Amino acid sequence: MNNSVLLLNADGQPLSIVPLSTVSWQNAIKAMFAEKVHVIKNYENVFIRSTSLSIPCPSIIMLNTYHRQPTKAKYTRRNLYIRDNHCCQYCGNRFEYHQLTIDHVVPRSKGGRLTWENSVAACSPCNVKKADSMKPPLREPVRPTWHKINYANKLHNLTIPDITWQTYVKWPEDKLILQS
Repeated sequence: MNNSVLLLNADGQPLSIVPLSTVSWQNAIKAMFAEKVHVIKNYENVFIRSTSLSIPCPSIIMLNTYHRQPTKAKYTRRNLYIRDNHCCQYCGNRFEYHQLTIDHVVPRSKGGRLTWENSVAACSPCNVKKADSMKPPLREPVRPTWHKINYANKLHNLTIPDITWQTYVKWPEDKLILQS
């Protein structure tokens, strides 16, 4: 059995959107018995059985205590590309994830650091052409909020194993894929 369980915060929202906050069914069962979560919905006709116990497999669980969401976005390559909408900040063209690189606005050779305010997405040709010059990007790089990154993720497809998750995930229907 390979059933993922959607983990919701105490306010009914997923802890994170991308990646979607899920746990294994084993960890969900452990959290249930430890009384850290309560079950919102079970998978239909899927049971976890032992010699003395048979319980329905949870599909959606909710934490009993609220966990505060971060206000600042974590600096990662994926989040940087999302902030820049997968566009090269020098030529303005849109690229796939694997076609982009991170460019330092102020090159490292000139004291530039790896920060939100000094990093932009760039295609390989533009990054090579810029080299260690001080060419300004098309848009000024800024530190995004956690909420802005989470909202921008909704432009991408999301695969879920249970259609009832849609109520809690609140994802655009045209971007939601039901796992078969």
